[in-house]
Amino acid sequence: MASVPAQAAVPISTHPLVNPPASQLGLRNAVYSGTGRRHDTGMVPGWLSIKTMLRGSAVWETAERRFTVSPDCYLILNDHHRYALRFEAGERVTTFVLFFRRGLAEDVLRCRTTVSEQLLDDPEATRGSAEFFERLESRASPLYRLIQRFKQEVAAGLTPAEADDWFVRMAAQMVREQKSADTSMTKLPAARAATRVELFRRVLRGRDFLLAQTGERASLDDAARAACLSPYHFHRAFRQAFGETPHQARTRYRLERAAALLAAGQRVTDVCLAAGFESLGSFSSLFTRIYGVTPRDYRASHSK
Repeated sequence: MASVPAQAAVPISTHPLVNPPASQLGLRNAVYSGTGRRHDTGMVPGWLSIKTMLRGSAVWETAERRFTVSPDCYLILNDHHRYALRFEAGERVTTFVLFFRRGLAEDVLRCRTTVSEQLLDDPEATRGSAEFFERLESRASPLYRLIQRFKQEVAAGLTPAEADDWFVRMAAQMVREQKSADTSMTKLPAARAATRVELFRRVLRGRDFLLAQTGERASLDDAARAACLSPYHFHRAFRQAFGETPHQARTRYRLERAAALLAAGQRVTDVCLAAGFESLGSFSSLFTRIYGVTPRDYRASHSK
């Protein structure tokens, strides 16, 4: 697994930060990680969390959505939002879920949106809720890269105090990326703010579909159907919000996945198929144009 060193100093499952008693959730920052072939939690109470995978894929299901999370992406779920975790696979899968202490993200948000004088005068003021767009984000996200580095630190045996520093950094990045998402949403034309929010949520659904289907066939019609929009409406809104077409985003997701698999030492032919490319020649040409080196050379220079 490229995201965690193969020769970790401390097994993740034995780290004191990982899998504390459930009664501690919300009271402290924590990580839950488990491995298996079949799991179904049923609907359970939620805390602000980031869902990631070390190996394989799993489905997190809320009352409104189903999210398929793989090692290529992460998912944010809000506090007080019930969900179920489900997976059934032939091979063992491993989850790695970050749970944030209640109030941490709110404190970060307040400190980033409140003038210094007010923070000094009333440091214990009631903090508003921190709400995030519940969505998948790809390897290109700065938060994804922070999470990967945090996984490595956990595997190496960081202390609880060091872990809290990482949670603060990740909470701050979540707030920054939420602001970026808000900016993307404002690019959508709509007479009413509520209409703009609903349209953006639907575009995110189509984007989630494209990201979850990186290695599979998926058309514009498929993504638009997932977004509950017409193909043209989805294509136009997607480009307005994110500055690229759905096809361009899907190609970027595939190349990001290919680069990660190559860095993990997988064969170029296997990577081509796993990333959803049908022709080795077209994959190699596109990869070389974007990354500046051939897939084979990239693998040789990055694999460990």
